[in-house]
Amino acid sequence: MGSMRALWSVGAIGALVSLPLACSGDAGGGDGSAAGKPATAGQSSGGSGAHAGNSSGGSGSATAGTTSGGVSSSGAASGGASSGMAGTTPSAGASNGGGMSGGGVAGGSGGANSSGASAGGSGGSGGAGVVSKSAGCGMPAGQAVGSWVEQPKLNVAGTDRQWWVWLPTGYDPAKAYPLIFNFHGCSSADNIVPMQKVAGDKAVLVRGTGISDGVCWDANADGNDVKFFDQMLADVVAKRCVDTSRVFTTGYSSGSWLVNTLDCERGDKLRGSGTVSGGTYGDKSKCKGKYARIFIHDQDDTTNAISAGDDKELPRLVTANHCMNTTPVMEAPAPCARYQGCDPGYPVIWCQTMGKMHDRQDNLAPGAFWGLFSTL
Repeated sequence: MGSMRALWSVGAIGALVSLPLACSGDAGGGDGSAAGKPATAGQSSGGSGAHAGNSSGGSGSATAGTTSGGVSSSGAASGGASSGMAGTTPSAGASNGGGMSGGGVAGGSGGANSSGASAGGSGGSGGAGVVSKSAGCGMPAGQAVGSWVEQPKLNVAGTDRQWWVWLPTGYDPAKAYPLIFNFHGCSSADNIVPMQKVAGDKAVLVRGTGISDGVCWDANADGNDVKFFDQMLADVVAKRCVDTSRVFTTGYSSGSWLVNTLDCERGDKLRGSGTVSGGTYGDKSKCKGKYARIFIHDQDDTTNAISAGDDKELPRLVTANHCMNTTPVMEAPAPCARYQGCDPGYPVIWCQTMGKMHDRQDNLAPGAFWGLFSTL
C-alpha cells in the first residue's frame, strides 16, 4: 500500500482536516471541461467552484464473507478483472466459495432483495436470492444488444434529456437482469466507469447526460437530476426485464456526487453503489433504505480530496451498517479492504489508491464494482 492511510479506522478518518472540494473537469478517464467555469449545484468545472454537501445515504451492511440468504462471498473480484457470473441467480444458501477471482463469480449472485418490488424499483433490505421481475419482462428488446443505444428523450422539468440503454448480448426478455446506472464525470456523457466491459453481457446498463454547468450533474436533493434518475428508472422497468431488487449505481467525480445524493434520497430503491472520487451529502436525516457500498478514492486526489468528502461518508456507512470500528481487512482486488462485522448482505469496502490523482481508475473500478454487485 505504501501508506497506512489505506487502512484507516473510522476514528482515524474522522480526524482528517476538511479541505475545499472542487470538480476540475474530472481529469482522468477523459474529463476536461473549461477551466474557470462557474459551478452550479455545488459542482465545479475547472476547479473554480466548491462542492456543497452531497453524500451517499441509506444504510446497509454485510459480514465479511457473507451476504444475505447464506451466500458466501469472502472476497471481491481480484485484480479488477472482468468477473462473470457462472450460471444464473442462485437460491438462498448458494456459495461463492472463497471469493471472486479473475474471470468469474462462482455461483453468480445471491442474497438479492425481493420483497415485492414495484415497477418503480425496490432495492431496500436484501433478501434470499428471490428475483423481483419488472413490468417490462416479456416485452421484446426493441433495440440492438451489446451496445449503447440512445433512447427517446425524457422531458425533465421542461428540458429534453439524452440517455442510453445497453442490453446484454443474448438478451432474454423473460430473464430479470441486474440494472446498473452509470453517472459520468464532467466533460462528456461517455466519461463513465466502463461497466459494460465487465457486466455488459450480464446486466442492463443505463447512462445519461448531465447538463449542469456544461456537462456535469446537479447533485442537489431537489434538483432535476434526481428527477431524471426517477424517469430513467421508471422507463427501464416498464420496457425491459430487470430485477428491481438489484438496482445499482456507479459514479465518477461529478457522477459520484449524484450517486451520493441518490443513495440518500433514493436509497430504498438501490441495492448497492460504487463511486470513484466521491463526496458527501449534507442532510443525512433524509438517508433511507439499505444498500451495500464500495468506495475508490486516491489519497493524492487534490480535485476531490478524501478529507472533504469520502472521509465523512465512509464512517457514516460503517456506522449505519453496524460494521466494527476497526481496521478493515485487505482483500482482492488490491488495495481494497472490507470492514468486518457489518450486517449480512451489506458490506462496506474501502479502496484507497495512491499516485492516481483525480483519475477514473478503469483498471480497478469496473471489476471491483461488479465483484461486489454480482454477489448481492
